[in-house]
Amino acid sequence: MTRIAVATALIALVLCPAAAAHGGGGARGFTSTVTAVTPPAPGLEATVLESDDRIGLRNKTGKTIVVFGYQREPYLRLTSDAVYRNARSPATYLNDDRYGRVQLPHQAEPKAAPDWKQVANEPYYEWHDHRIHWMSPIDPPQVRRAKGVPHHIFDWSVPILVGSRPSALKGSLDYKPPPTSRFHAVFIVPLAALALGGAAAWWWRRAKPA
Repeated sequence: MTRIAVATALIALVLCPAAAAHGGGGARGFTSTVTAVTPPAPGLEATVLESDDRIGLRNKTGKTIVVFGYQREPYLRLTSDAVYRNARSPATYLNDDRYGRVQLPHQAEPKAAPDWKQVANEPYYEWHDHRIHWMSPIDPPQVRRAKGVPHHIFDWSVPILVGSRPSALKGSLDYKPPPTSRFHAVFIVPLAALALGGAAAWWWRRAKPA
């Protein structure tokens, strides 16, 4: 029985490689990019990491930067030497899941005074942000209609405060057909056949009369 279980697991893995793939949109062809900081803030460095997974923000402005959450509540505060996260911001908890499928705790109250907790001892932080990716495992309509061509999905904006000056991280989410992997055809199919053949041979030997 153990051999059957192992063979079955191997077959499942080799035939369904997507099941172990990264949960982000990069494997599906989606890429999010920062296109501008509006108005410009010298010393502010922002980028998107792992295609559309999270934002990386570095504060070299000499000022305090506040990143706002989904209900315009203070979410992050980047000083010149540390980063603080608001424990009362719903974004603190919603960002734990790619599609925001979380139960908010009672302290998540966007209108309450911020409860800042230090999360970094340098002026750099990375966080998942739902505003920069497609919020569904089902592709956008334009991609479903034509998966073989590139698409602009939407422009996005993350409001921030640089010192006392309102600003925003601006960006774009785009789709490009992901390359077809030759690994699947060259290695995965033979491995699956080998696993199936081994399982069948073992079963036949066990079933054959002595």
